[in-house]
Amino acid sequence: MTPLSKPFRGNLSDADIASLREFVEIVEAGGITAAQARLGKGKSAISLGLSRLEGRLAMRLCERGRSGFRLTEQGQMVHSAAVQLLGEIGRFNDFIGAATQKLEDKVTLFVDDSFLFEFGEPMSRAIGRISDRYPGLRLTIRMSSPDHIYASVLEGVADLGFTALSRHTDALAATPVCTEWMGIFCGRQHPLFDMDDAMITPAELRRHSFVATEVTQEEAYSEFVRGLMIRATAPTILSRMLLVLSSRYLGVVPISFAQHWVEKGDIRELRAEGSRTANTCYLIHRRARPLGLGGTIFRNMLIDELALAGATTGTVPDES
Repeated sequence: MTPLSKPFRGNLSDADIASLREFVEIVEAGGITAAQARLGKGKSAISLGLSRLEGRLAMRLCERGRSGFRLTEQGQMVHSAAVQLLGEIGRFNDFIGAATQKLEDKVTLFVDDSFLFEFGEPMSRAIGRISDRYPGLRLTIRMSSPDHIYASVLEGVADLGFTALSRHTDALAATPVCTEWMGIFCGRQHPLFDMDDAMITPAELRRHSFVATEVTQEEAYSEFVRGLMIRATAPTILSRMLLVLSSRYLGVVPISFAQHWVEKGDIRELRAEGSRTANTCYLIHRRARPLGLGGTIFRNMLIDELALAGATTGTVPDES
């Protein structure tokens, strides 16, 4: 290791900032070997750069060797400070770019796959607004399942998530923005398709195979779901709908999402006592990596457009 030099005086150069960026990448990867792909460098080059940073700061940042990679107490402090510093540098660059109407930023948004059907219009308007105002902004949008969105935001793969979050953690900032109503549906060849709603009881529903339901926020509905006979798993709403369309499984899906197949006569909603539930939908981001200006602006535009569309009212769907 490079011998520790005189104490660091706090004057950071561009080279120091670059070294701190590499250090953060090494920590997030879990070690020097795992960081090779992230940094595009070999182990020896990464190790040398880390040793030089330790010499520059006059402190041992980590233990590495056969016993594995582990941050020292000082290394933990430097890592935390570096993450904060790099975030502030990124936000400064964003604000300077925004001042000249040249927001050069990248924003990745992961969205529940069913939201296109219920919230597609306000989302597309928000995308149009930010694209028109900041043509240099690079947007990445991906539709996925709530669990995958939750994990992707926590891991830093996505800047923003828009999901019917089923659990909360202090690691995420979660802003409630709208409500999604869910119901139980069956395919047209299912034994319950032609049964009158008055005859469909919770007991009757429990006699039939269900697709597992990941998002059930209301406690009473969670109890209802726990009594069902789960015979299939489908993490996304689209995959769940495929199983419902087979007429072999009942599934809990968003009512607005299901409307397309209801109108075609391919599925119907089964109305029994307690068969509907409302899920609150959230915009989420990781607290440890605050949003840059691009992400903040896009998040605010999404909230505005959802409010204008009346998506925040939580109105119960038409009972007809």
